[in-house]
Formats: sequence, C-alpha cells, structure tokens
Amino acid sequence: MLRFGMFPILVCILCGRWIGIKTTVIDASATASGKFPEQRVAITRTFSALITQIPELKLISISLLNFRSYEQISFEFDAPGNLIIGPNGSGKTNLLEAIAYTSVGKSIRFHQDKELVRNGSEQFAVNGLYGTDTNLPLQVQLAYERRRKILKINTEVKRQLSSLFEHVKVIYCAPDDIDLVNGNPRQRRQYFDLAIAQVFPCYITLLREYLHIVEQRNRLLKEEGSLLAKKSWDLRFIKSLLELYPYRKKYLEILNAELAGTFCEISENTKNLSITYQPVLKQAMDLDESVLMSRVTELENREKTWQRSLFGAHLDDYVFEMDGYPMRSYASQGQKRIAVIISKMIQAQLIETHTGIKPILLFDDVFAELDYTHSEKIHELCQDSYQIFIASPKEDIRQIFGKMSVIRLGSEQ
Repeated sequence: MLRFGMFPILVCILCGRWIGIKTTVIDASATASGKFPEQRVAITRTFSALITQIPELKLISISLLNFRSYEQISFEFDAPGNLIIGPNGSGKTNLLEAIAYTSVGKSIRFHQDKELVRNGSEQFAVNGLYGTDTNLPLQVQLAYERRRKILKINTEVKRQLSSLFEHVKVIYCAPDDIDLVNGNPRQRRQYFDLAIAQVFPCYITLLREYLHIVEQRNRLLKEEGSLLAKKSWDLRFIKSLLELYPYRKKYLEILNAELAGTFCEISENTKNLSITYQPVLKQAMDLDESVLMSRVTELENREKTWQRSLFGAHLDDYVFEMDGYPMRSYASQGQKRIAVIISKMIQAQLIETHTGIKPILLFDDVFAELDYTHSEKIHELCQDSYQIFIASPKEDIRQIFGKMSVIRLGSEQ
C-alpha cells in the first residue's frame, strides 16, 4: 500500500523533535565485546540468553523523502513481505535500497550518501517502522544533509551507525552478486565484513579500529617519523589483526559446515561448495604475535618503499570453490549465481541462530536469472521463515510467490 502526503521528516529529525515511540532495546554489543577466542563460550552463552528476549522484527512501513527517485512517499507492508512489480526505472531497486538502508545506515549497493539524494534536492530522510511479536515497535530514522547524517533509534540519537547491527538485519540479493565470485577482492571483503558483523555485532567495532590503525600506520610510512612511533603502530596493527582474524575464521567454519550439510542439495549441479580464506601472508590467521611481528620487520623496507601496509585483513581475499577448484575459473555463470544465493541463505540462518533475530530478505530481480526448479527451492527455504521482498518487472514471478500481496510501481514513480 502506498501513501502520499506531506511530512516534515528532515526538519524534525535534525532538530531533535521527532515524535516517536520509546521502548527498551537490548545492547547486544555491550554484552558481547572482547576477543572472540578467549570469550567464545561467554559470547555464545550471552547470545543464547538473548535469543529468548530479542523480538522477531517485521517491517511495517517505510517513509521516504528525496531518496533516489522518490520525492515523498510511504509504503505499508505485509508481515510475510510483498512482491514489488513494475517496469524498469519504476523505483523497485530504490525501494529495496531504502529498506536495506535502515539496517546498515549506508547504501547496500555501495553508493555514497550524496548519490542517494534525489536530483534537485540537498537532503534525504528514511523512516522505517518495525513491528515485533512483543508488540513493542522499533523505529529507525535516518536523515542526511550536506555530509551530515543523523541516526535515531526509537527517537534516541545514536552516535555510531553500527548501533543498527544490534537491531535490524537485512540481506540483499541482486544479479550483480555474481561479482562476489568474478569480481575483485574488495567486493568480497565488503560482503563478508557485513555478513560477519550481522552474526557477531562486535566485529564491526574491531574492524573500524583496525582500519583506523592501518590508515595511521600508512600515513607514518609516508613520512619520516620516529622509530619509536613506528614500532608502537606496528604493535597496535598486529594486536588489532589478532582480534579480527578469529571472527573471520569462525564465520567461515560455520558457513562451510552448512554448505556441506543442509544446503548441499539445493542444486544438482552445484555441489561440494566451500569458501576458503586467501590471506596475503600465508597462513596468517594461524600465526601468533611474535611471528607476525617478525614478518613486519622483514617487510619494513618494502613497506617504506610502497608507503603502505603490505599485508593484513584489508588486503586478504575469499575464494568460492566447487569440488576444490576456484569457481571463478571453473564454474558456469549459473553455478556461480546459485553458489552466492546459497551462501546468503546460510547467512540468514546463521544470523537467526546466533542472534535470535530473523533477517529480512530482499531479492532484486534475482529470479529472472534462475530456472523454475531453483526458484521454487529458494521459495521453499524462505516460506514461513522470513519476511521477504521480491522486486521483478514481470508478472510471472507470481507463479511461484502467488500468495504474496503485490505493490505495483509505475514509470511515474
């Protein structure tokens, strides 16, 4: 259901006068902070205890102001989700991008915030209202103007966008996902960093700190700084890396376990899938502090020449494999698409298992690339499990998801 009307989103949120509903929200990051290896049991117990307390979220409505192609509009959604049908250019992807924006505070398609502003405007605002099975609503409000962004959760201003990771989980699937297999390492790192943070929210804080250290260390390598300062940043770099790696290692362990289990039968010709970690420094995730520091010493002259850190989590890669061979070189395009979709379905299950929150799944014209058999299997995995939104330009999507209500968009949108 679409609703039109004037609503002063941006003015209210920037001035702090948004009238909303207050409720108590669990701070999962506070209870699950610290290093993964030493506190693995504690973290697992903490999340297990929280599972009975965290409500199941369903997106009830979203209001947009000057977001992408939308000047001002509101949508209301069904609890199971909706089909979003309309011709190309009607705003289907923009709507899904707005939904995802309420979960990460950034474009899930890696656009800059200024690129999300509607042509002719200087600001945008997004307001998502989530319902829960405890009848305590969750309101997420974001506003952007002139490089300034404000996030409010239940009317409370949050300093960090990462606060969203504790409350809302959204998984976005699109035809471009094939680039996770075919594309560059940066795309894979971005995807897996988000996936890991959705399962282990404290990871995003560790990642942010690590990237800050890399930036400062690189700056020092470009200058003639003191040896003492260099050694200090070297040590911080290694310690931060050792905090980060266990989360990546753990995520791949549980992901690969599922690839070899329940999800191995989704496709007859896409089996024996696995994802391996490919660090710049061989076996980096298994090295201790002293060995890593010795590698830093060995690379010191080269790093000064190149003026940047030459190994670490910011340069490592992930490899999709089938039957032990890299899919980028040996798999068909169809097999690559199926492999990525399977990985994202497992991601949804891991989020639910480890946080108690059922993610919302967004499918952006994905089923046009799949045959009926694979589409039906994905439907079976989603049915009655998650709230899903499916964008398609074609009516035939209703043959599979016929029970879902339709939101129709026209070219005038």
